[in-house]
Amino acid sequence: MPSAQLTFDPEREEAVLVADIAALSRDSTFRAYIRAEGAGTRPDGGLAFPTAADGLHQRYQELTELLAELGVELQVEGGAETTVAQVVADEAAFAEFSALAGAIWRGEVATDSFADFADVVRERLPGRTLYRLQLLSAFHLAFAQHACNFSVPGAGKTTTVLAAFAYLNALPSDHPKHVDHLLVVGPLASFKAWKDEFRTGFGRPARMRRIAGFTPVTERRRYLRGVEYHEQPTDLTVTTYATLASTPEDFARFLSLPGRRSMVVLDEAHNIKRGDGVRAAAALALAPHAVSRVVLTGTPAPNGYEDLSNLFQFLYPYRDVVGFPPTALRAMTDGAMPAGVDVLKARLQPYYTRIRKSDLGLPLATPVPEPVAMSTLHGRIYAGVERVVMPQLRSAVAGAPSSLIRARLMRLRQAAVNPALLLRPLEEEGLFDLDGGAFSPPELEIAELVARFNPSSDLQRLTRTVELARAVVAEQGKVVIWSYFLGNLQLLRSSLVDSASYVEVLTGATPVQDDGYGDEDDPEDEIDPATREAIIDRFHREGETAILIANPQAVGESISLHKAARTAIYFDRDFNAGRFIQSKDRIHRYDPMPLGEVRHHLLSSVGTVDQTIDARLAQKEARLADLVDSVDIPLFGLADNEGGDEDIRAILHDYERRKAV
Repeated sequence: MPSAQLTFDPEREEAVLVADIAALSRDSTFRAYIRAEGAGTRPDGGLAFPTAADGLHQRYQELTELLAELGVELQVEGGAETTVAQVVADEAAFAEFSALAGAIWRGEVATDSFADFADVVRERLPGRTLYRLQLLSAFHLAFAQHACNFSVPGAGKTTTVLAAFAYLNALPSDHPKHVDHLLVVGPLASFKAWKDEFRTGFGRPARMRRIAGFTPVTERRRYLRGVEYHEQPTDLTVTTYATLASTPEDFARFLSLPGRRSMVVLDEAHNIKRGDGVRAAAALALAPHAVSRVVLTGTPAPNGYEDLSNLFQFLYPYRDVVGFPPTALRAMTDGAMPAGVDVLKARLQPYYTRIRKSDLGLPLATPVPEPVAMSTLHGRIYAGVERVVMPQLRSAVAGAPSSLIRARLMRLRQAAVNPALLLRPLEEEGLFDLDGGAFSPPELEIAELVARFNPSSDLQRLTRTVELARAVVAEQGKVVIWSYFLGNLQLLRSSLVDSASYVEVLTGATPVQDDGYGDEDDPEDEIDPATREAIIDRFHREGETAILIANPQAVGESISLHKAARTAIYFDRDFNAGRFIQSKDRIHRYDPMPLGEVRHHLLSSVGTVDQTIDARLAQKEARLADLVDSVDIPLFGLADNEGGDEDIRAILHDYERRKAV
């Protein structure tokens, strides 16, 4: 059998293949591979592949498999021999660890080890008594050191992380798993939960610093760069994905401070799903500097299996845990690789736990479809917008939607939900990435119809929403109303202002309570009534009727409303399944004393894109359930992007079906 040699040039970071390149290049697969990998020809005739040292083993594997198909044996020489041998040893060690993690996942837990873990947690986290599933999840995380928790909202993911942190913190300072600090990246709304849970669990206030948009730049840099860190040591640092993305180098430096051993937690980690480029890149760059890495989200793959890539790359930045390229994951999402889904689930099992609603004994929420016929004027406007948009969607379906197409989709949804929104620039909805995407009504034949449209008299879904809200308030006292369009929120408020004693709007522009930085003893700080915290507290006030009107983009996660309300009304929805699921779970969470049956009223305009959205969301929820809910985790047996290609195809399919009737 002919042979080829692989060497490694560490200075140039190149893997060099020496072989009969001309003969090999007659094979189209080999030619495609060297083009895709950016290989260049060296003066000595060899092929140089850009390859870092930690990627040499993967390069060796790829070339070995490729050349074997061509009848060529690959040998390693020189600098490659030692590096490949070391990486092979590392792979063997990781395989052994994965096998042990898998054994724990299957419930093969050493009784003594688990008992010792539970004892440490009880001692170090005296303010919390973890129920069995939480304790087992924390045990899995502490062993793995890097793991995902995909538990549903209300299952106590924060407490689980603090239990694992308490155990790892209790290890000797020279132990390789020892951690002494928590860095949490999450939505602004999550800050208070971490602060409160830390205080409750450890029985003392956290020495905490919040780093976000409201933190002065000078103060942020001094803290992250260690200028004042040792003067004011902290247990817990919390920040947002946007803040991390704005200064990733400072956060990497913070984690690399002498003696610093941090557990880094991505809370609501679906924020770094594939496609969220800047935020995802910042989080992935942070990973190598963490001693322990934790991913928390109840919706790990809201829009497709490809969303999993970044989550597991963060956990294990030098391992291909997922084992499939994004194109294959996309094919699984599209149903083209059904056999791959079972392989994917088996590969990921050792690295995550999930407490499901069924594990908590939580009854299913009741979806209540609320189809609403459009008024004559509304129907004419929608048909006019549809005639403009559909040809553009057809032209875009072969490739990824441009910002223009995303804007057209947004306009189509606005026409279905509330045609008055067509008069608003898309920028007012916070959609600054849709450059040039808006069309103005004067360009359309229906411009005069839009100008005549009056939501108070012509928008039937507004009439139905007001009826529903008043009925729920009369029966239950409180209700939550969701709308994805900021332009609808004040319309809803003005229409419902006399329907309850407290009616308020909650958006991304609603400020967060500023209770000081690093102040350990601030539970009695005066709360500004205009802040999120004050609005949510007022909504929970007993003996008072209340309506909370909010948009899921800003507050659809990391807040709890289930102790106040058990009914939510969706004035409108979009294609983002993760956002929808998260918002539903604000009132559908575990509670030992639940208020009663949870209902979600889902409004839609008959014969519009609303009904396509409804069907697509159902498909995406079913796919997520198949990924993380379809398999019982044996360990627990010990316990007593909006507008993707498929969305566009679905819109076109439903449009043609309606026209054929």
